Amino acid sequence: MKRISCIILTLLIIANTFAQSISISSFKLLDTDLTANTAGTMEMDQNGETAALIKVVTTQTGFTFDGGAMGIVKTKQTPSEVWVYIPRGSKKISIKHPQLGVLRDYYFPVAIEAARTYEMVLVAGEVKTIVKQAGTSQYVVFQLNPENAQVEIDGIVLETNKGIATKMMKFGTYNYRVQAPNYLPEAGNVTVNDPTDKHVVNVSLKPNFSVVTLKVENESEIWVNGEYKGIGSWTGNLSPGTYEFEARKQNQRSVSLTQDILISSEPQIIVLQAPIPVFGKADINSSPAMADIYIDGKKYGQTPQLVTDLPVGQHQLRITKQGFRDYSSLLDIKEDETASLTAQLEESKNILTIAAGDLSFNMIFVEKGAYEMGIPKMNLYDRNKYHNVNVSLSSFYIGETEVTQELWESIMGKNPSIHKNRNAPVENVNWYDCQKFIKKLNKLTGLEFRLPTDAEWEFAAHGGNMSRDYVYSGSNDINEIAWCDENTWHTTCKVKQKKPNELGIFDMSGNVAELVDWYVNPYLWNAKERERPYSARGGCWKLAGKYCSIKGRLFTLATEKVDYIGLRIVLDKGK
Repeated sequence: MKRISCIILTLLIIANTFAQSISISSFKLLDTDLTANTAGTMEMDQNGETAALIKVVTTQTGFTFDGGAMGIVKTKQTPSEVWVYIPRGSKKISIKHPQLGVLRDYYFPVAIEAARTYEMVLVAGEVKTIVKQAGTSQYVVFQLNPENAQVEIDGIVLETNKGIATKMMKFGTYNYRVQAPNYLPEAGNVTVNDPTDKHVVNVSLKPNFSVVTLKVENESEIWVNGEYKGIGSWTGNLSPGTYEFEARKQNQRSVSLTQDILISSEPQIIVLQAPIPVFGKADINSSPAMADIYIDGKKYGQTPQLVTDLPVGQHQLRITKQGFRDYSSLLDIKEDETASLTAQLEESKNILTIAAGDLSFNMIFVEKGAYEMGIPKMNLYDRNKYHNVNVSLSSFYIGETEVTQELWESIMGKNPSIHKNRNAPVENVNWYDCQKFIKKLNKLTGLEFRLPTDAEWEFAAHGGNMSRDYVYSGSNDINEIAWCDENTWHTTCKVKQKKPNELGIFDMSGNVAELVDWYVNPYLWNAKERERPYSARGGCWKLAGKYCSIKGRLFTLATEKVDYIGLRIVLDKGK
Protein backbone atom coordinates (compact mmCIF):
# COMPACT_ATOMS: atom_id res chain seq x y z
CA MET A 1 0.00 0.00 0.00
CA LYS A 2 2.84 2.35 0.85
CA ARG A 3 4.50 1.55 -2.51
CA ILE A 4 1.35 2.43 -4.46
CA SER A 5 1.04 5.73 -2.54
CA CYS A 6 4.65 6.64 -3.31
CA ILE A 7 4.14 5.94 -7.00
CA ILE A 8 0.99 8.10 -7.09
CA LEU A 9 2.79 10.92 -5.20
CA THR A 10 5.70 10.79 -7.63
CA LEU A 11 3.35 10.96 -10.62
CA LEU A 12 1.59 13.96 -9.08
CA ILE A 13 4.93 15.76 -8.56
CA ILE A 14 5.98 15.02 -12.15
CA ALA A 15 2.58 16.18 -13.45
CA ASN A 16 2.81 19.44 -11.46
CA THR A 17 6.39 20.05 -12.70
CA PHE A 18 5.33 19.57 -16.33
CA ALA A 19 2.35 21.84 -15.83
CA GLN A 20 4.64 24.60 -14.55
CA SER A 21 7.47 23.97 -17.05
CA ILE A 22 5.96 26.05 -19.94
CA SER A 23 4.44 29.47 -19.36
CA ILE A 24 4.17 32.75 -21.25
CA SER A 25 5.54 35.89 -19.56
CA SER A 26 4.43 38.36 -22.24
CA PHE A 27 2.70 38.63 -25.60
CA LYS A 28 2.62 41.85 -27.61
CA LEU A 29 2.40 43.38 -31.08
CA LEU A 30 5.76 44.54 -32.49
CA ASP A 31 4.42 47.68 -34.08
CA THR A 32 7.53 48.62 -36.10
CA ASP A 33 8.66 45.07 -36.97
CA LEU A 34 7.96 44.46 -40.68
CA THR A 35 9.28 40.88 -40.82
CA ALA A 36 5.80 39.40 -41.49
CA ASN A 37 5.29 41.75 -44.43
CA THR A 38 8.79 41.74 -45.99
CA ALA A 39 9.76 39.75 -49.05
CA GLY A 40 11.85 36.74 -48.03
CA THR A 41 10.30 36.43 -44.54
CA MET A 42 6.61 36.71 -45.57
CA GLU A 43 4.30 33.60 -45.73
CA MET A 44 0.79 33.16 -47.18
CA ASP A 45 -2.00 31.24 -45.40
CA GLN A 46 -4.45 28.76 -47.00
CA ASN A 47 -6.73 31.65 -48.00
CA GLY A 48 -4.03 33.52 -49.91
CA GLU A 49 -3.62 36.18 -47.23
CA THR A 50 -0.33 37.24 -45.69
CA ALA A 51 0.00 35.28 -42.48
CA ALA A 52 0.69 36.85 -39.10
CA LEU A 53 4.03 35.99 -37.47
CA ILE A 54 4.64 35.15 -33.81
CA LYS A 55 8.30 35.37 -32.77
CA VAL A 56 8.49 32.91 -29.86
CA VAL A 57 11.45 33.97 -27.73
CA THR A 58 13.13 30.94 -26.08
CA THR A 59 16.55 29.34 -25.79
CA GLN A 60 15.04 25.86 -26.00
CA THR A 61 14.31 23.82 -29.13
CA GLY A 62 11.91 21.01 -29.87
CA PHE A 63 8.63 22.88 -29.43
CA THR A 64 5.56 22.06 -31.58
CA PHE A 65 2.57 24.33 -32.00
CA ASP A 66 -1.15 23.65 -32.55
CA GLY A 67 -3.51 26.38 -33.72
CA GLY A 68 -6.68 24.36 -33.37
CA ALA A 69 -9.26 24.77 -36.11
CA MET A 70 -7.37 27.73 -37.63
CA GLY A 71 -4.21 25.68 -37.93
CA ILE A 72 -0.55 26.65 -38.21
CA VAL A 73 0.76 27.95 -41.54
CA LYS A 74 4.46 27.30 -40.92
CA THR A 75 7.16 27.21 -38.18
CA LYS A 76 10.84 28.16 -38.49
CA GLN A 77 13.62 27.77 -35.92
CA THR A 78 16.12 30.67 -35.62
CA PRO A 79 19.15 30.93 -33.24
CA SER A 80 17.23 32.63 -30.43
CA GLU A 81 13.54 32.24 -31.26
CA VAL A 82 10.92 30.20 -33.14
CA TRP A 83 8.93 31.92 -35.86
CA VAL A 84 5.30 30.64 -35.97
CA TYR A 85 3.12 31.80 -38.88
CA ILE A 86 -0.68 31.70 -38.17
CA PRO A 87 -3.76 32.86 -40.11
CA ARG A 88 -5.48 36.19 -39.47
CA GLY A 89 -8.14 35.92 -36.73
CA SER A 90 -6.50 33.05 -34.81
CA LYS A 91 -7.72 33.03 -31.18
CA LYS A 92 -5.45 30.58 -29.37
CA ILE A 93 -2.45 28.34 -29.59
CA SER A 94 -1.14 25.22 -27.79
CA ILE A 95 2.53 24.58 -27.19
CA LYS A 96 4.07 21.13 -26.65
CA HIS A 97 7.57 19.97 -25.70
CA PRO A 98 8.71 16.37 -25.15
CA GLN A 99 10.52 17.17 -21.88
CA LEU A 100 8.82 20.37 -20.68
CA GLY A 101 5.23 19.28 -21.25
CA VAL A 102 2.19 21.00 -22.76
CA LEU A 103 0.69 24.48 -22.50
CA ARG A 104 -2.89 24.13 -23.83
CA ASP A 105 -5.15 26.75 -25.30
CA TYR A 106 -3.26 29.98 -24.66
CA TYR A 107 -5.69 32.69 -25.78
CA PHE A 108 -4.07 35.66 -27.45
CA PRO A 109 -4.55 38.92 -25.48
CA VAL A 110 -4.68 40.99 -28.69
CA ALA A 111 -6.39 40.53 -32.04
CA ILE A 112 -4.29 38.73 -34.63
CA GLU A 113 -4.10 40.74 -37.88
CA ALA A 114 -2.72 39.70 -41.25
CA ALA A 115 0.90 40.62 -42.09
CA ARG A 116 1.67 41.79 -38.51
CA THR A 117 4.50 40.61 -36.26
CA TYR A 118 4.02 39.64 -32.60
CA GLU A 119 6.36 38.60 -29.81
CA MET A 120 5.73 35.76 -27.30
CA VAL A 121 8.26 35.30 -24.45
CA LEU A 122 8.28 31.77 -22.98
CA VAL A 123 9.34 30.71 -19.48
CA ALA A 124 10.65 27.15 -19.31
CA GLY A 125 11.01 25.36 -15.94
CA GLU A 126 11.95 27.79 -13.21
CA VAL A 127 14.18 30.01 -15.43
CA LYS A 128 13.28 32.40 -18.21
CA THR A 129 14.82 31.43 -21.51
CA ILE A 130 15.61 35.11 -22.24
CA VAL A 131 16.28 37.87 -19.74
CA LYS A 132 16.46 40.83 -22.12
CA GLN A 133 14.73 41.91 -25.27
CA ALA A 134 17.65 40.78 -27.47
CA GLY A 135 17.34 40.37 -31.18
CA THR A 136 14.77 43.11 -31.81
CA SER A 137 17.17 46.05 -32.40
CA GLN A 138 20.62 46.64 -33.89
CA TYR A 139 22.96 49.48 -34.87
CA VAL A 140 22.88 51.00 -38.34
CA VAL A 141 26.22 52.55 -39.35
CA PHE A 142 26.54 54.95 -42.31
CA GLN A 143 30.03 55.49 -43.77
CA LEU A 144 29.85 58.68 -45.83
CA ASN A 145 31.95 60.30 -48.53
CA PRO A 146 32.48 63.26 -48.39
CA GLU A 147 32.94 63.46 -44.64
CA ASN A 148 30.71 66.54 -44.32
CA ALA A 149 27.71 64.67 -45.78
CA GLN A 150 24.50 64.62 -43.72
CA VAL A 151 22.24 61.55 -43.43
CA GLU A 152 18.52 61.59 -42.67
CA ILE A 153 16.67 58.33 -41.83
CA ASP A 154 12.87 58.35 -41.76
CA GLY A 155 12.94 62.12 -41.25
CA ILE A 156 15.49 62.06 -38.41
CA VAL A 157 18.86 63.76 -39.03
CA LEU A 158 21.73 61.72 -37.60
CA GLU A 159 24.81 63.27 -36.02
CA THR A 160 27.90 62.75 -38.19
CA ASN A 161 31.52 62.66 -37.00
CA LYS A 162 34.29 62.43 -39.62
CA GLY A 163 32.01 60.81 -42.17
CA ILE A 164 30.38 58.22 -39.83
CA ALA A 165 26.81 58.31 -38.46
CA THR A 166 25.30 55.63 -36.17
CA LYS A 167 21.87 54.92 -34.68
CA MET A 168 20.27 52.00 -32.80
CA MET A 169 17.18 50.93 -34.81
CA LYS A 170 14.46 48.35 -34.15
CA PHE A 171 14.15 45.61 -36.75
CA GLY A 172 12.45 46.93 -39.83
CA THR A 173 12.98 48.72 -43.13
CA TYR A 174 13.76 52.43 -43.19
CA ASN A 175 14.22 55.11 -45.84
CA TYR A 176 17.36 57.26 -45.83
CA ARG A 177 18.65 60.30 -47.71
CA VAL A 178 22.28 61.51 -47.85
CA GLN A 179 23.27 65.00 -49.04
CA ALA A 180 26.24 67.39 -48.98
CA PRO A 181 26.98 70.81 -50.49
CA ASN A 182 28.13 70.59 -54.13
CA TYR A 183 27.27 66.86 -54.33
CA LEU A 184 24.27 65.04 -55.85
CA PRO A 185 21.98 63.64 -53.11
CA GLU A 186 21.35 59.89 -52.81
CA ALA A 187 18.32 58.09 -51.34
CA GLY A 188 17.60 54.44 -50.54
CA ASN A 189 16.29 52.06 -47.89
CA VAL A 190 17.94 49.87 -45.30
CA THR A 191 16.53 46.74 -43.61
CA VAL A 192 17.57 45.94 -40.05
CA ASN A 193 16.99 42.27 -39.13
CA ASP A 194 20.28 40.76 -37.95
CA PRO A 195 20.52 40.56 -34.13
CA THR A 196 24.15 39.42 -34.21
CA ASP A 197 25.84 42.27 -36.04
CA LYS A 198 25.45 45.94 -36.98
CA HIS A 199 24.20 46.94 -40.44
CA VAL A 200 26.76 49.03 -42.37
CA VAL A 201 25.71 51.28 -45.25
CA ASN A 202 28.43 52.81 -47.46
CA VAL A 203 27.40 55.92 -49.40
CA SER A 204 29.71 57.82 -51.78
CA LEU A 205 28.01 60.86 -53.26
CA LYS A 206 28.75 61.88 -56.80
CA PRO A 207 30.24 65.39 -57.11
CA ASN A 208 28.11 68.15 -58.54
CA PHE A 209 31.13 70.36 -59.32
CA SER A 210 34.33 70.55 -61.28
CA VAL A 211 37.81 71.31 -59.94
CA VAL A 212 38.88 74.50 -61.73
CA THR A 213 42.32 76.15 -61.69
CA LEU A 214 42.61 79.78 -62.80
CA LYS A 215 45.98 81.26 -63.72
CA VAL A 216 47.10 84.75 -64.69
CA GLU A 217 50.48 86.41 -65.12
CA ASN A 218 51.91 89.66 -63.76
CA GLU A 219 50.81 88.99 -60.15
CA SER A 220 47.28 90.00 -61.04
CA GLU A 221 44.23 89.52 -58.83
CA ILE A 222 41.71 86.79 -59.73
CA TRP A 223 37.99 87.48 -59.25
CA VAL A 224 35.11 85.01 -59.82
CA ASN A 225 31.63 86.50 -60.20
CA GLY A 226 32.83 89.64 -58.39
CA GLU A 227 34.44 87.74 -55.49
CA TYR A 228 38.19 88.04 -54.83
CA LYS A 229 39.98 84.66 -54.95
CA GLY A 230 43.73 85.30 -54.90
CA ILE A 231 46.81 86.54 -56.77
CA GLY A 232 48.43 84.71 -59.69
CA SER A 233 46.54 81.41 -59.36
CA TRP A 234 43.52 79.89 -57.64
CA THR A 235 42.10 76.35 -57.47
CA GLY A 236 38.61 75.57 -56.21
CA ASN A 237 35.34 73.70 -56.77
CA LEU A 238 32.74 75.31 -59.04
CA SER A 239 29.17 74.06 -59.50
CA PRO A 240 27.77 73.83 -63.04
CA GLY A 241 26.85 77.22 -64.40
CA THR A 242 28.03 80.35 -66.18
CA TYR A 243 30.85 82.31 -64.55
CA GLU A 244 32.63 85.60 -65.10
CA PHE A 245 36.37 85.30 -64.47
CA GLU A 246 38.26 88.56 -64.15
CA ALA A 247 41.93 89.57 -63.86
CA ARG A 248 42.52 92.87 -62.07
CA LYS A 249 45.52 94.99 -61.13
CA GLN A 250 45.68 98.46 -59.69
CA ASN A 251 46.01 101.20 -62.32
CA GLN A 252 45.56 98.68 -65.15
CA ARG A 253 42.58 97.82 -67.33
CA SER A 254 40.82 94.66 -66.12
CA VAL A 255 40.23 91.73 -68.48
CA SER A 256 37.20 89.43 -68.02
CA LEU A 257 36.14 86.07 -69.47
CA THR A 258 32.65 84.53 -69.37
CA GLN A 259 32.64 80.73 -69.51
CA ASP A 260 30.29 77.80 -68.82
CA ILE A 261 31.50 75.23 -66.31
CA LEU A 262 30.24 71.65 -66.70
CA ILE A 263 30.68 68.71 -64.37
CA SER A 264 33.88 66.88 -65.21
CA SER A 265 35.98 64.25 -63.44
CA GLU A 266 39.13 65.86 -64.87
CA PRO A 267 40.49 69.14 -63.42
CA GLN A 268 40.01 72.15 -65.70
CA ILE A 269 42.74 74.76 -66.19
CA ILE A 270 41.78 78.21 -67.44
CA VAL A 271 44.47 80.77 -68.27
CA LEU A 272 43.24 84.37 -68.02
CA GLN A 273 44.66 87.26 -69.98
CA ALA A 274 46.65 89.62 -67.76
CA PRO A 275 45.30 93.14 -67.15
CA ILE A 276 46.33 95.67 -69.77
CA PRO A 277 48.79 98.35 -68.61
CA VAL A 278 47.60 101.94 -69.02
CA PHE A 279 50.20 104.64 -69.58
CA GLY A 280 50.68 108.37 -69.28
CA LYS A 281 53.57 110.86 -69.59
CA ALA A 282 55.56 113.19 -67.36
CA ASP A 283 57.29 116.45 -68.36
CA ILE A 284 59.98 116.91 -65.68
CA ASN A 285 62.07 120.07 -65.32
CA SER A 286 64.33 121.49 -62.63
CA SER A 287 66.04 124.74 -61.78
CA PRO A 288 68.93 124.52 -62.30
CA ALA A 289 68.67 121.98 -65.13
CA MET A 290 70.74 118.87 -65.83
CA ALA A 291 69.73 117.17 -62.58
CA ASP A 292 69.38 113.38 -62.40
CA ILE A 293 65.82 112.02 -62.51
CA TYR A 294 64.87 108.89 -60.52
CA ILE A 295 61.36 107.45 -60.70
CA ASP A 296 60.68 104.55 -58.31
CA GLY A 297 64.45 104.19 -57.94
CA LYS A 298 65.13 103.89 -61.67
CA LYS A 299 67.11 106.58 -63.45
CA TYR A 300 65.37 108.34 -66.36
CA GLY A 301 68.09 110.68 -67.58
CA GLN A 302 68.45 114.36 -66.66
CA THR A 303 66.18 117.37 -66.61
CA PRO A 304 64.54 118.64 -68.71
CA GLN A 305 63.03 115.34 -69.85
CA LEU A 306 59.73 114.09 -71.28
CA VAL A 307 59.25 110.61 -69.81
CA THR A 308 56.79 108.48 -71.77
CA ASP A 309 55.07 105.15 -71.10
CA LEU A 310 54.77 105.58 -67.34
CA PRO A 311 52.08 103.29 -65.84
CA VAL A 312 49.15 105.22 -64.41
CA GLY A 313 49.17 105.71 -60.66
CA GLN A 314 51.45 107.32 -58.12
CA HIS A 315 55.24 107.10 -58.45
CA GLN A 316 58.07 108.24 -56.20
CA LEU A 317 60.09 110.98 -57.92
CA ARG A 318 63.57 112.05 -56.81
CA ILE A 319 65.71 114.71 -58.50
CA THR A 320 69.35 115.02 -57.48
CA LYS A 321 72.19 117.35 -58.39
CA GLN A 322 75.57 117.69 -56.77
CA GLY A 323 75.70 120.66 -54.41
CA PHE A 324 71.91 120.74 -54.04
CA ARG A 325 69.49 119.09 -51.71
CA ASP A 326 67.56 116.17 -53.17
CA TYR A 327 64.05 117.00 -54.35
CA SER A 328 61.40 114.34 -53.58
CA SER A 329 57.76 114.27 -54.62
CA LEU A 330 54.92 111.98 -55.60
CA LEU A 331 54.23 111.89 -59.34
CA ASP A 332 50.58 111.25 -60.22
CA ILE A 333 50.27 109.74 -63.72
CA LYS A 334 46.88 109.58 -65.46
CA GLU A 335 45.86 107.78 -68.64
CA ASP A 336 46.66 109.65 -71.87
CA GLU A 337 47.68 112.77 -69.89
CA THR A 338 51.01 114.52 -69.37
CA ALA A 339 51.94 115.44 -65.81
CA SER A 340 54.15 118.53 -65.59
CA LEU A 341 56.55 119.26 -62.73
CA THR A 342 59.36 121.77 -62.22
CA ALA A 343 61.58 121.25 -59.19
CA GLN A 344 63.25 124.23 -57.55
CA LEU A 345 66.48 122.73 -56.22
CA GLU A 346 67.84 124.21 -53.02
CA GLU A 347 71.56 124.79 -52.96
CA SER A 348 73.29 123.15 -50.03
CA LYS A 349 76.82 123.70 -48.86
CA ASN A 350 76.65 120.94 -46.28
CA ILE A 351 76.49 118.04 -48.80
CA LEU A 352 79.60 116.13 -49.79
CA THR A 353 79.20 113.72 -52.71
CA ILE A 354 81.51 110.71 -52.62
CA ALA A 355 82.34 108.70 -55.75
CA ALA A 356 82.84 104.98 -55.07
CA GLY A 357 83.47 103.15 -58.34
CA ASP A 358 80.37 103.45 -60.52
CA LEU A 359 78.28 104.70 -57.60
CA SER A 360 78.12 107.88 -55.60
CA PHE A 361 76.55 108.73 -52.28
CA ASN A 362 76.08 111.86 -50.17
CA MET A 363 77.51 112.76 -46.79
CA ILE A 364 75.89 115.52 -44.68
CA PHE A 365 78.04 118.03 -42.79
CA VAL A 366 77.39 118.22 -39.05
CA GLU A 367 78.94 121.33 -37.51
CA LYS A 368 80.66 120.97 -34.16
CA GLY A 369 78.57 121.66 -31.09
CA ALA A 370 77.66 120.64 -27.57
CA TYR A 371 74.51 119.09 -26.15
CA GLU A 372 73.18 117.02 -23.29
CA MET A 373 72.73 113.36 -24.15
CA GLY A 374 71.22 110.46 -22.22
CA ILE A 375 73.59 107.60 -21.34
CA PRO A 376 72.36 104.29 -19.84
CA LYS A 377 73.57 103.59 -16.33
CA MET A 378 75.70 100.49 -16.65
CA ASN A 379 75.19 98.41 -13.54
CA LEU A 380 73.29 95.25 -12.84
CA TYR A 381 70.32 96.91 -11.21
CA ASP A 382 69.33 99.93 -13.31
CA ARG A 383 71.03 99.44 -16.70
CA ASN A 384 67.86 100.71 -18.47
CA LYS A 385 67.84 103.99 -16.56
CA TYR A 386 69.55 107.05 -18.00
CA HIS A 387 71.65 109.92 -16.76
CA ASN A 388 72.52 113.04 -18.75
CA VAL A 389 76.04 114.12 -19.68
CA ASN A 390 77.31 117.17 -21.52
CA VAL A 391 79.07 116.27 -24.77
CA SER A 392 81.22 118.47 -27.02
CA LEU A 393 81.82 117.24 -30.56
CA SER A 394 84.08 118.25 -33.43
CA SER A 395 82.61 118.74 -36.91
CA PHE A 396 82.09 115.61 -39.04
CA TYR A 397 80.19 114.26 -42.06
CA ILE A 398 77.55 111.52 -41.68
CA GLY A 399 75.81 109.44 -44.34
CA GLU A 400 72.72 111.05 -45.82
CA THR A 401 71.18 107.57 -45.70
CA GLU A 402 71.96 104.22 -44.21
CA VAL A 403 74.40 102.18 -46.32
CA THR A 404 72.23 100.70 -49.08
CA GLN A 405 72.33 97.16 -50.44
CA GLU A 406 73.45 98.58 -53.77
CA LEU A 407 76.50 100.30 -52.22
CA TRP A 408 77.40 97.29 -50.05
CA GLU A 409 77.26 94.90 -53.01
CA SER A 410 79.38 97.21 -55.20
CA ILE A 411 82.09 97.23 -52.49
CA MET A 412 81.84 93.65 -51.13
CA GLY A 413 80.70 91.80 -54.26
CA LYS A 414 77.60 90.25 -52.68
CA ASN A 415 74.41 91.24 -50.89
CA PRO A 416 73.86 89.48 -47.54
CA SER A 417 70.45 91.06 -46.87
CA ILE A 418 67.39 88.95 -46.15
CA HIS A 419 64.95 91.55 -47.52
CA LYS A 420 66.43 92.12 -50.98
CA ASN A 421 65.97 95.62 -52.44
CA ARG A 422 68.89 97.51 -53.98
CA ASN A 423 67.65 100.88 -52.64
CA ALA A 424 66.88 99.61 -49.12
CA PRO A 425 69.39 99.51 -46.25
CA VAL A 426 71.73 96.55 -46.06
CA GLU A 427 71.02 94.25 -43.08
CA ASN A 428 71.96 90.80 -41.80
CA VAL A 429 75.51 92.09 -41.14
CA ASN A 430 77.40 92.15 -37.83
CA TRP A 431 79.98 94.53 -36.37
CA TYR A 432 82.91 92.63 -37.91
CA ASP A 433 81.25 92.62 -41.38
CA CYS A 434 80.88 96.41 -41.12
CA GLN A 435 84.58 96.82 -40.32
CA LYS A 436 85.51 94.82 -43.44
CA PHE A 437 83.16 96.95 -45.58
CA ILE A 438 84.64 100.20 -44.24
CA LYS A 439 88.19 98.97 -44.81
CA LYS A 440 87.45 98.17 -48.48
CA LEU A 441 85.56 101.46 -48.97
CA ASN A 442 88.49 103.40 -47.54
CA LYS A 443 90.91 101.63 -49.86
CA LEU A 444 88.70 102.39 -52.89
CA THR A 445 88.13 106.10 -52.06
CA GLY A 446 91.37 106.94 -50.25
CA LEU A 447 89.30 108.35 -47.35
CA GLU A 448 88.93 107.32 -43.71
CA PHE A 449 85.30 106.35 -43.09
CA ARG A 450 84.25 104.76 -39.79
CA LEU A 451 81.19 103.98 -37.69
CA PRO A 452 79.83 106.95 -35.74
CA THR A 453 80.32 107.12 -32.02
CA ASP A 454 77.20 106.89 -29.89
CA ALA A 455 77.40 110.64 -29.20
CA GLU A 456 77.93 111.60 -32.87
CA TRP A 457 74.96 109.52 -33.92
CA GLU A 458 72.63 111.04 -31.35
CA PHE A 459 73.81 114.60 -32.06
CA ALA A 460 73.19 114.16 -35.81
CA ALA A 461 69.82 112.47 -35.25
CA HIS A 462 68.80 115.32 -32.98
CA GLY A 463 69.47 117.82 -35.79
CA GLY A 464 72.84 119.09 -34.56
CA ASN A 465 72.92 122.81 -33.93
CA MET A 466 69.68 123.17 -35.95
CA SER A 467 67.73 120.88 -33.60
CA ARG A 468 64.08 121.61 -32.92
CA ASP A 469 64.12 119.07 -30.08
CA TYR A 470 61.85 116.50 -31.73
CA VAL A 471 61.15 113.11 -30.11
CA TYR A 472 62.07 111.37 -33.36
CA SER A 473 64.72 112.37 -35.88
CA GLY A 474 62.97 115.17 -37.77
CA SER A 475 59.45 115.16 -36.31
CA ASN A 476 57.19 114.34 -33.38
CA ASP A 477 55.01 112.35 -35.82
CA ILE A 478 56.60 108.93 -36.31
CA ASN A 479 54.81 108.35 -39.63
CA GLU A 480 56.39 111.44 -41.19
CA ILE A 481 59.98 110.31 -40.81
CA ALA A 482 60.21 106.58 -39.96
CA TRP A 483 59.40 103.09 -41.18
CA CYS A 484 58.31 101.08 -38.13
CA ASP A 485 56.06 98.17 -37.22
CA GLU A 486 52.88 100.22 -37.59
CA ASN A 487 53.47 101.28 -41.21
CA THR A 488 55.53 98.53 -42.92
CA TRP A 489 54.75 95.06 -44.22
CA HIS A 490 57.38 93.38 -42.01
CA THR A 491 60.33 94.35 -44.17
CA THR A 492 62.85 97.09 -44.77
CA CYS A 493 61.92 99.95 -47.12
CA LYS A 494 63.72 102.09 -49.68
CA VAL A 495 65.77 104.94 -48.21
CA LYS A 496 64.80 108.61 -48.64
CA GLN A 497 61.05 108.01 -48.90
CA LYS A 498 60.27 109.76 -45.62
CA LYS A 499 60.90 113.34 -44.53
CA PRO A 500 64.55 114.15 -43.54
CA ASN A 501 65.52 115.72 -40.23
CA GLU A 502 66.70 119.31 -39.68
CA LEU A 503 70.12 118.60 -41.28
CA GLY A 504 68.69 116.78 -44.31
CA ILE A 505 69.51 113.27 -43.00
CA PHE A 506 67.05 110.48 -43.80
CA ASP A 507 65.80 107.45 -41.81
CA MET A 508 67.70 108.01 -38.56
CA SER A 509 64.50 106.82 -36.86
CA GLY A 510 63.18 103.45 -38.07
CA ASN A 511 63.96 101.30 -41.14
CA VAL A 512 67.05 99.55 -39.68
CA ALA A 513 68.82 100.15 -36.38
CA GLU A 514 72.34 101.50 -36.96
CA LEU A 515 75.49 100.16 -35.33
CA VAL A 516 77.66 102.67 -33.51
CA ASP A 517 81.22 102.28 -32.27
CA TRP A 518 80.31 101.98 -28.61
CA TYR A 519 79.90 98.85 -26.58
CA VAL A 520 78.81 97.85 -23.11
CA ASN A 521 81.29 96.63 -20.47
CA PRO A 522 81.85 92.98 -21.51
CA TYR A 523 82.33 91.89 -17.90
CA LEU A 524 78.88 93.16 -17.04
CA TRP A 525 77.38 91.07 -19.84
CA ASN A 526 79.67 88.07 -19.18
CA ALA A 527 80.68 88.00 -22.86
CA LYS A 528 83.81 86.89 -24.66
CA GLU A 529 85.86 89.53 -26.49
CA ARG A 530 84.52 88.60 -29.96
CA GLU A 531 80.95 88.50 -28.65
CA ARG A 532 80.92 91.79 -26.75
CA PRO A 533 77.62 93.68 -27.11
CA TYR A 534 77.46 96.81 -29.26
CA SER A 535 74.82 99.50 -29.36
CA ALA A 536 72.50 100.02 -32.35
CA ARG A 537 70.51 103.27 -32.55
CA GLY A 538 67.26 104.60 -33.98
CA GLY A 539 64.86 101.65 -33.75
CA CYS A 540 63.78 99.68 -36.81
CA TRP A 541 60.93 98.38 -38.98
CA LYS A 542 60.38 95.50 -36.56
CA LEU A 543 59.72 97.68 -33.51
CA ALA A 544 56.75 99.83 -32.55
CA GLY A 545 57.19 103.53 -33.28
CA LYS A 546 57.64 104.45 -29.63
CA TYR A 547 60.95 102.53 -29.63
CA CYS A 548 62.33 104.55 -32.57
CA SER A 549 63.01 107.73 -30.60
CA ILE A 550 66.36 109.53 -30.68
CA LYS A 551 67.18 108.25 -27.17
CA GLY A 552 66.39 104.60 -27.92
CA ARG A 553 69.06 101.89 -28.00
CA LEU A 554 69.29 98.23 -28.96
CA PHE A 555 72.17 95.97 -27.97
CA THR A 556 73.56 93.22 -30.19
CA LEU A 557 76.56 90.93 -29.98
CA ALA A 558 79.48 91.75 -32.24
CA THR A 559 79.01 88.41 -34.03
CA GLU A 560 75.21 88.55 -34.31
CA LYS A 561 73.43 89.01 -37.66
CA VAL A 562 69.76 90.02 -37.81
CA ASP A 563 67.49 91.42 -40.51
CA TYR A 564 66.79 94.69 -38.69
CA ILE A 565 70.32 96.04 -38.00
CA GLY A 566 72.52 97.85 -40.54
CA LEU A 567 74.92 100.80 -40.50
CA ARG A 568 75.54 104.44 -41.35
CA ILE A 569 79.08 105.78 -41.84
CA VAL A 570 80.84 109.03 -40.84
CA LEU A 571 83.89 110.93 -42.06
CA ASP A 572 85.91 113.33 -39.94
CA LYS A 573 86.12 116.86 -41.31
CA GLY A 574 89.41 117.35 -43.09
CA LYS A 575 89.87 113.62 -43.74
